[in-house]
Amino acid sequence: MMKVINVYVFVLVCLTGVKAWANEFKPYEWEKDRKRYVLAEKDAALSEVILKQHAQYDYVLKENEFLMYSTVHRIVYVNNSEAVQKHNRIVISMNSTLELLDVKARAINKDGKAVYFDKTNLKELKDENSGNAYKIFAIEGIELGSEIEYYFTRKMTANLFDRAFMQFDAPIKENSFLLTSPGHLRFDFKSYNNFPEVKKAENDVLNTYTAEMKDVPALKKEPFSYFTPNRKRIEFKLAYNVGRSQERLYTWDEAAKTFYKMLVTLSKEDDKAIDKFIKTLGDNPAHKLEDRIKNVETKIKTTIQVNKEGDSESLNQVESILKVKLASHQGMTRLFVAVFDKLKINCQPVITCSRENVKFDGSFDSWSFLDDYVLFFPDTRGFLEPYSFEFRYPLIQPDFTATQGLFMEPVVNGAEKSASSSIGEIPATDYAVNQDNLDIDVIFTEDLAANKIRQKRDFGGYNAALFTPYYDLIPANERVKMIEELTKQTAPDAAISTWKASPLPGANAGNFLVDVDFVSNHFVEKAGPRILFKVGELIGPQIEMYRDDERTTVVENEYNRKYDRKIRVHIPKGYQVKNLNDLKIDIAYRNRDYVPYMFKSDYTVKDDVVEVTIVEYYKEIYAPLTRYEDFRKVVNAAADFNKITLVLEKKS
Repeated sequence: MMKVINVYVFVLVCLTGVKAWANEFKPYEWEKDRKRYVLAEKDAALSEVILKQHAQYDYVLKENEFLMYSTVHRIVYVNNSEAVQKHNRIVISMNSTLELLDVKARAINKDGKAVYFDKTNLKELKDENSGNAYKIFAIEGIELGSEIEYYFTRKMTANLFDRAFMQFDAPIKENSFLLTSPGHLRFDFKSYNNFPEVKKAENDVLNTYTAEMKDVPALKKEPFSYFTPNRKRIEFKLAYNVGRSQERLYTWDEAAKTFYKMLVTLSKEDDKAIDKFIKTLGDNPAHKLEDRIKNVETKIKTTIQVNKEGDSESLNQVESILKVKLASHQGMTRLFVAVFDKLKINCQPVITCSRENVKFDGSFDSWSFLDDYVLFFPDTRGFLEPYSFEFRYPLIQPDFTATQGLFMEPVVNGAEKSASSSIGEIPATDYAVNQDNLDIDVIFTEDLAANKIRQKRDFGGYNAALFTPYYDLIPANERVKMIEELTKQTAPDAAISTWKASPLPGANAGNFLVDVDFVSNHFVEKAGPRILFKVGELIGPQIEMYRDDERTTVVENEYNRKYDRKIRVHIPKGYQVKNLNDLKIDIAYRNRDYVPYMFKSDYTVKDDVVEVTIVEYYKEIYAPLTRYEDFRKVVNAAADFNKITLVLEKKS
């Protein structure tokens, strides 16, 4: 989102002081009549192997234009129909692309016969929702055992900050990276997830940067782990223009000043519109600061709609936003910052990125990490996400937490507004905030073939964010559907008799309570004179991690969370429970005296009522690879409880 700052600003900076530096782009070529790869028996047996993966970036200064020629060259061995289906269509993103200069493709079968791609079959596609454009082509003549080879080169506006992913979901035999630039424009690089560091060969005429790695293993998708951030990759940025000075370009300090100025620069019309809007907020400076922040957030988010893909200038202008009630991400952020400034509420913009995509790295000052805004309030230590309707102070999107961000602290120098920079932590939400608690009462029907169940489900934090902000906007018939869907997560055949649902404003983002009475025969089975009661299924489906595959990535939770559950089962008259001790489970992941993850269930019996209590929590986002088994046992403990069936027998 923030990466769309007009590139001409950067280009002017780069060209300043340059006299006659220029370099020519040499078109990329593949090997015209190459032989097929010779694979080891174990590789030839795989469904797919990336034989060659090459990413190339050639930066060129030509006629006062700063251009980047991006080339991707790939050769893939396909050995089953699924792999053929996966690779027989090539999609080329045309974002920031001025021209698709070259594209070639061929399929070479086992006998060495090559079928070449016909350029006339190149088709264009545009995603109406995002506005992104693509070129698509299919490769004909693919057989099992074929090698699919293609490359394409795009002439693009120069990316001053970028990343190259060097690992995929298939193994790579030969993996290489190349970047060239004019001698006075020098790049810096950082490799991640054990990809080799980039080698530099710099001189006054041409800089050449290379990296390569053979036999890169496939990265598999694993539960409690994000795929993309764990891929081997290279981050790179334009770091120096030595033809002008030795100063580092595009530092965090420069980013803070640049983005802060964009946020706080208002026209006279903007200023007047803000003053008028503030009068409608009902702000009271005597109220608690948290309540004032929440009040502002509610008024803005229920008044202004967000156009996620919009980049029109009017969507960034505060006066226009307040008039038409529509804003871009940046426009919404500008509005919040302006309002809090007028109300003299101390607010610092922060820029971060989703750790679902990449982890923000404050040690490498690439502006590629600067994707999304959140707002930080130093006086409360809370955060606010300006353009997300569902997440309300102090909750922000969970993947914007447990990571770093660029904090911009306002600095006033006379009439000029600026900001200083610091890299800070955006902490994860406390586990006790994000609750999904159950209070369940179970009575058997007279014929012992079904149960009458009352279920109270109390959502908090991120779990409540799915309901609380929207509930008052949902039509009555849609509310009924919502309750039915929630109830049937537990009991697929639930016949609901009565229900209540209500948001519960609280200290955090507010809880949401659902109270349902229903009848179900899902949990009861007859086995001769015995009654089998599937008590474990009352907590709903659970994640299972029973497979013993070797783990390759650290555990990463979406957010910290806690589950408190109470289940009261009224035992039918004349019956007793045979296997009560099955309800006792105690699995804890211990770090000395600290227990970051736990599942514990127990029971008591009184007056023919079995009361089951369950406490399950996850207090930390990350668990190291060395402790994966301990974490897995906690997760599986919930799945184990889910399978518990109580056996009821007649008393002798």
